[in-house]
Amino acid sequence: MQGNRPKDKHEKNRYGPGLSLLNQPVLPLIHMVQFFFLTGSFDHVADIIDELPSPIETAHTEYRNPAALLHHYDDLLADFEMLKRDDTLAFLVIDEAGERVDRLTAISSRVTQRILTRELERINSLLCGSCDCTLCCTGPDDDMEQEFYEIPLSNRERKRFPLNSVDSDISRRHSALAEPVFMINNRPFYEMSQPALIHWQTGWSLIMPRQSACPHLDNQSGRCLDYAARPKVCRRPQIFPYLLERLPKRDEEGSNGGKLPVYRLRRSLLAVMDCPYVRDLQDDIAAYAAAGELELILTRNKA
Repeated sequence: MQGNRPKDKHEKNRYGPGLSLLNQPVLPLIHMVQFFFLTGSFDHVADIIDELPSPIETAHTEYRNPAALLHHYDDLLADFEMLKRDDTLAFLVIDEAGERVDRLTAISSRVTQRILTRELERINSLLCGSCDCTLCCTGPDDDMEQEFYEIPLSNRERKRFPLNSVDSDISRRHSALAEPVFMINNRPFYEMSQPALIHWQTGWSLIMPRQSACPHLDNQSGRCLDYAARPKVCRRPQIFPYLLERLPKRDEEGSNGGKLPVYRLRRSLLAVMDCPYVRDLQDDIAAYAAAGELELILTRNKA
């Protein structure tokens, strides 16, 4: 799985549309739209998009049709309009010191996180399809340090997996990485011979032990047999935004008696180096992060 990074543009051509999108990050345009909205007399963000000049050139790239690119995010960009209203926010954002950030930062970071999640879901899917790689669909090899891989699932998603399930009071008090290790039949859970579904404290996960594979993986073609309905986490493979970190244990009481979700501001982009296209495109990913003024964090392993 080591591979070599492409030495020139010609070698990178196999990544096609995915690389083209990676090299035209939407975040610089988002920053422009936010600035124009805050400093202008606009009531609706969509009005700004239709008035943008074309092309727009930045220090990183040229956008030949910025309006068309931004219209992919019309529904999410509309949340910037809260900046000119007095709506009570249904979430909280704190900084590294645990202090609440200002309203502008909270709204901006939430909108940006959602936009980048959508953008990178599309980019990752295109890049992944160019690799003929099953890394995300199989458990660790024998020469890897990890004992298992964990894929978080929603309750609806887990119903699509025809696997044995473990759901007990004990499992619901554990997490996959907790100590002491969760045991099944007096053995660590990751020593199962086949993948299984386990309900942890945080919800359901697909656990893939060593040398196992997702039940939806076609061994002959290397393709997913349930691709159209694949879990959300599978749609966001190995490059993902980390502007906000969800802190469920810090949730606060809301005015209506419900819980207000709390997030920590991170302003980062994560990329998992196990993935072939992340290794191949490190320079392009770094440029993508720099264009959005994000810290790039290169990490390893999916567990």
